[in-house]
Amino acid sequence: MKKVTFYHSVICPRCQTTKLLVARVLRERPGVEVTRLELFTNRRQARQDGVTSIPALVSADGRKLSGVILTPRRIRQFLDTLDTDA
Repeated sequence: MKKVTFYHSVICPRCQTTKLLVARVLRERPGVEVTRLELFTNRRQARQDGVTSIPALVSADGRKLSGVILTPRRIRQFLDTLDTDA
């Protein structure tokens, strides 16, 4: 099972769009488990994971995908690079 943390904020419009895109991509990837964490209520964890901007996806082994626009293609490519052991 691939594990990913999705950092977002309820006040971030880009995060809301990315949340929908991640959900769509996950329908194609049944072996991926995503935990959603609100950035402002989980700042310590975000800092430990090296998250400096949102939206952001962080793998269990510390790899990150973040940016102003996360497209379905970029999300798929990120998920495809993850090990199933993590």
